[in-house]
Amino acid sequence: MSFKVLRGNRRLLVFPLLSGAALIAVGGAALEFLLDGDESSPSVLEFISFGAGYLLVGFALTLCSAAMICAVDGVLRGEPARIGASYRRAARHWRRLLVWSLLSTTVLLLIRQLERVPVVGWILGELFKVGWAATTYLTLPAMMVDGLGLAEATRRSAQMLSETFSRRVYGSLWIALPIVLSVIIGFVAFMLGVESNDVGPAIAGGTAGALLLFCALLVGATVSAIFRTVLYRDASAAL
Repeated sequence: MSFKVLRGNRRLLVFPLLSGAALIAVGGAALEFLLDGDESSPSVLEFISFGAGYLLVGFALTLCSAAMICAVDGVLRGEPARIGASYRRAARHWRRLLVWSLLSTTVLLLIRQLERVPVVGWILGELFKVGWAATTYLTLPAMMVDGLGLAEATRRSAQMLSETFSRRVYGSLWIALPIVLSVIIGFVAFMLGVESNDVGPAIAGGTAGALLLFCALLVGATVSAIFRTVLYRDASAAL
């Protein structure tokens, strides 16, 4: 169903592009600010600036994801995909999105610190990362589709975990399949160009492989957001 929704609403492909642009713009500005500082002795202000930049990047990505969920929800209700209206709808929940970004950023930073502990820390970090991702997978759709608060949305997402787990795995495999195939085909095209012992075919093969991978990632990101929204709506209707 996710691919069918995308075929009928190709404008949804714009959202991952805007998300990538936001990541480059906000992340680049934060990185440039940090690089302007004294590398030998980072100050408290620089640490605070790093945390604020990390949070800002997370909020920008969360806002883009929320806007796409709003667009998909509108499409499933029979409305056309509207980019501006979807961002306005998501921006109305900016306080919840900011708190969610802060919580997610804090959890991920704590997991990253835990992974620095040799062996045991890495194993525990990976387990916590998988558990956090699985438990909160439907939190953002619950906030956007039904307008739930952060606590209630997280509780509902965790409640739906067992009911939707098998469908999540099956859907994730189907979404990942085009990406894996594009990597294989792109690598084969590049290697054929290299084996020709000519610069032209090698560049052409590498370019074709890169474009193929980019298109696969773009479609994969869009279909993933569609699948996430559809999954939540179906699970919510079954409650």
